[in-house]
Amino acid sequence: MSHDTFYNHLRDEDSIYLKNRAKDPIQWFPYSPIALQKAKEENKPIFLSIGHNSCHWCQTMNEESFKDKSIAHAINQNFIAIKVDKEEFPDIDQYFQLAGQVMSGKGGWPLNIFLTPQMKPYFIGTYFPPIQAENSPSFFEVISNLSKAYKEDFETVTKNANQVVETLKLPPIVENKVQFEGHFPGPSAILNALKNYQDEEAGGYGGVPKFPHYSFYEWAIEQMLEGVVSTEYGTHIIKSVESMLMGGLYDHVKGGVHRYCTDQNWTRPQFEKMLYDQAGLLRLLAKMSLIYPSPLILDGIIQTIDFINTEMLSDEGYFFSSQNSQSEGIEGLYFTFTQDEFLDSLAQFDESLLDDQEQLIKWFNITEEGELGNNLNVIQLNPKFKEEFYSPTGWEKVRKVRQALLEARKMRFPPTTDSKGVAAWNFSLLSSLLDVIQYCKINAITDAANDLFSKVNHKIQKTFLQINEDGVTNIITTTTRNRQIPLFEDYTFYADYCFRAYEILGNPDFLENAQNTIKYIFKAFFQNNAFFTRATDYSDSEEFYNIHTPIFDHSYRCALATLIINLRKWRTVFKDDQEYLNQMDSIIENLTHLSLQNPLAFGETLRALTYPDMAYRKIKVPYKWLKEKTFHPFFQNFSSRFALYYHQDDDDSWEISTLEEVELQGRGLEEFAQVFKRPQEDQA
Repeated sequence: MSHDTFYNHLRDEDSIYLKNRAKDPIQWFPYSPIALQKAKEENKPIFLSIGHNSCHWCQTMNEESFKDKSIAHAINQNFIAIKVDKEEFPDIDQYFQLAGQVMSGKGGWPLNIFLTPQMKPYFIGTYFPPIQAENSPSFFEVISNLSKAYKEDFETVTKNANQVVETLKLPPIVENKVQFEGHFPGPSAILNALKNYQDEEAGGYGGVPKFPHYSFYEWAIEQMLEGVVSTEYGTHIIKSVESMLMGGLYDHVKGGVHRYCTDQNWTRPQFEKMLYDQAGLLRLLAKMSLIYPSPLILDGIIQTIDFINTEMLSDEGYFFSSQNSQSEGIEGLYFTFTQDEFLDSLAQFDESLLDDQEQLIKWFNITEEGELGNNLNVIQLNPKFKEEFYSPTGWEKVRKVRQALLEARKMRFPPTTDSKGVAAWNFSLLSSLLDVIQYCKINAITDAANDLFSKVNHKIQKTFLQINEDGVTNIITTTTRNRQIPLFEDYTFYADYCFRAYEILGNPDFLENAQNTIKYIFKAFFQNNAFFTRATDYSDSEEFYNIHTPIFDHSYRCALATLIINLRKWRTVFKDDQEYLNQMDSIIENLTHLSLQNPLAFGETLRALTYPDMAYRKIKVPYKWLKEKTFHPFFQNFSSRFALYYHQDDDDSWEISTLEEVELQGRGLEEFAQVFKRPQEDQA
């Protein structure tokens, strides 16, 4: 006797996240006109759940609630249930994340939204437990109460939902302006404002959960390289990044970083690995290696490149979006070791390591109890013993232990990988590889970054760039959904990648593509003194409002700030960019004050606004110098405020210009080198 397996409407989806929910007892629909029309025809509210495949709490809520038949029955009877993979619909996610902030001050994943049939939210929450907890009702209570509210108090529900939508239409408003002198406060003044939030013991800022804030630290390192950060605050920045890399946030065995940590000491991570975090890490460490080239930093770069190359690269040549936090149904199992497993791994790799087992257990903070359940230890380095393992012989032992654990881990069931490609994140990762090529001084590391970039560059363009029947190039947001709606962050990160590729490779096609993309961004996304998430021609293509693009670093750097960075830098070459900036005066004014009220969340904006106009430079040099190995070390001198521009003339002339005039000029690489020679080099 055969029994047909139950499937809901997600069975034929390409998204792994949706496909994994296809056997849920909830009658999930993918986001589609069919689902929205069904809600209107049946006059049922919509239950919209947004998440992604590698999200720990998404998986937890699925196991606890979405597979529960009584909960599924209640949802199926009273709601039209829609499941959205946030990576396929960034604009949906950004819209309802903003709605969550407006309604409750909360956001994140899973994001669970209760909507009228017209897609207007009347309640938003994140994770709900299956049974009532101290600060949270049970999920069954939530759906019961919200179903009742819709049926019995429809007028109030509709009124409140309409008010929320009207609020979402408003641009960001600065209620209280920050008083300061000059165009922008100096870096030390900003860091001083954060002094009371410094975690003096473990590094970082504030309490739990601990997020890495890559763009903020990148800004701080850039300013340290400029020599404008006091020793006190610079020391804390270095300690913070070092603490992240010594702690459980960093995967010591294979490289790459997990999402964030749930404890004060960077010990217990949420184990998912997101592509955008790897991009943020590489940009930060590449620049940090110039000021603090410790083995931890340098190995962090090379290990992470290797991780991306071996575990995050598709056969088609694009990068996967993420790696899961669970394996065999247990959070972090793949990444953690009991004390016995740790010692067995050392013995099987090199028995001589056991001669130092007491020292290695101490260095790696291994205990019988472990930090997690089942006596599992998160692999980390104990900063108390930094002086010991930072020695040449000590670090060689660290590397051997990492190799031993890697060999042991190869025998385990790995976590699943979400094999979709996300355009914005792929372009961002390419830009980060170019940062490594530019700033890192170790040839083996720059060679690895260059090899990976060369391997994927054209394949990523082929994957995400699509020429339509009118000959116009469009960017496809993901590999799992051929959605023809242009999104702001896709084009902004593509332009950023093209600008960076031009500076490192010198191909003028990249510069032309970058500037054409800037023109398109203003034409397609800019309206009424604001940039919108979707191209404005598509504002009415969805039933949810086309909101302004996010203004802060959410999970990754803010695309709007990245656009400002490139406009301020490249107006030294393209005078039209100043006209674009003039159109953004009110945006920049608002961002100035918002970023100063919460610098940690506006790291990319700090990078965009810190430098005064006269700090920007155009470095114009012969294209043929790119073929000279003696020119490549100069890349490290060119900060993010320098636009590197190549001329095709036969002579060896060069110029360094401000926005207003040629500041220095000359002929020949030797004369050019004198400009960047450090004082100590003259004394040597």
